[in-house]
Amino acid sequence: MIMRNSDLCPFGPDYQVYWDMRHYLLRQFDQAQVDATGLYTMVPEAPALDMARRASGSRSLDICSGIGAMSLALARAGQWVTAVELDASRVGMARHNAQLYGVAERIDFRVADATQLSAATLPTDIHTVFLDPPWGRGPGDYLKRSSTRLEDLMLAGLDLRDLLSRLPGAEVMMRLPPNFDIRIFLGVPAEKLAYVNRTGLLHWYFIRMSRACFIALGERDAAADSEAAQREFKAILLPTT
Repeated sequence: MIMRNSDLCPFGPDYQVYWDMRHYLLRQFDQAQVDATGLYTMVPEAPALDMARRASGSRSLDICSGIGAMSLALARAGQWVTAVELDASRVGMARHNAQLYGVAERIDFRVADATQLSAATLPTDIHTVFLDPPWGRGPGDYLKRSSTRLEDLMLAGLDLRDLLSRLPGAEVMMRLPPNFDIRIFLGVPAEKLAYVNRTGLLHWYFIRMSRACFIALGERDAAADSEAAQREFKAILLPTT
């Protein structure tokens, strides 16, 4: 039994910082269902809504949907959502959370292996694919890498570009860790955002681009200018409401 009114994180000290901000992560956290992985991986509610409102079209696919934080945001922004998650228990949590936020009828939750998805198994009118694959094996694990590349974010060994080539959709939205090597996006047409806090600390990058451009992304140019790539990203202050 999780003691939600306790200041001590029930999942252990590695998760304490996320527990301390739990009501920022989900305003209705005390009624929500959340596990340890969901606690540290979910997109906070207000920024999730900010990103969701950038989706065009009316139907989205949320890959690695977890406990449903981004699926909820997309649905609240008016999207019809297909949410795919491998862990059945987490899909159960996501369904509960969708009921809690009043958007259950807008989300088709599926227990499925994202690497086995294909156009034949999905709605034909999906417009936006949202990607937020695991950055590492636990809180802060991605920081063990000096930088993160697309190749570090594979799903069971499957490159995300190869996965997207099998799926329907016109655009891709993706959240990326703050140490991501953004030189791969240099000169690529896309909406490029850097979500920062009030002190200027970068929390994550966000990309919205055509699916065709995403699939065509090549290896980064080792000689590419990191500062030039950074200038292409607009800094966005993390929303709080």
